[in-house]
Amino acid sequence: MGEFNQLAFWIIAFTVISCAIGVVTFKNLIHSAISMVCCFTGVAGVYVLLRAELAAAAQVLIYVGAISILILFAIMLTRHRSGDLKIFFHRQSWAAIPLMLLVGIVFTGVLASAHYMNSSSEAMNPDTRGIADILFNDYAFPFEVLSLVLLVAIVGAVLLASKEKQL
Repeated sequence: MGEFNQLAFWIIAFTVISCAIGVVTFKNLIHSAISMVCCFTGVAGVYVLLRAELAAAAQVLIYVGAISILILFAIMLTRHRSGDLKIFFHRQSWAAIPLMLLVGIVFTGVLASAHYMNSSSEAMNPDTRGIADILFNDYAFPFEVLSLVLLVAIVGAVLLASKEKQL
């Protein structure tokens, strides 16, 4: 990684961390959602620095484009512009601190004991054609099953929403 890429990484990393902190600390939900969009965009920037253009494009299209707009529409349609802090901080929140420390220790142990492959290997960075061949030949059936599961979830959400309006 050259000096420019390292500098760009640290700038993007600082931006992503700042935006992630903004997501959970802003009281106004629209400000929090906009901070989330900036966080997703920064993650796409990290993918570009890693020369994973397909992952960066998917990040922009799926997360920045679709998920963030869906969340903004949900906030605007439900007219909840700000959240009450009592929703997030209640009597049971003290249990999250030791659990967070335990998960952090486990993740650190797993990452420290992992055996990493040589990053110069050609198999570590397949091109778009290689990903498409694997996805639509070897994993075509799981891909279709996943699309059916998502379709069932959407139909279920519509049915639940329509039953609530009828009551």
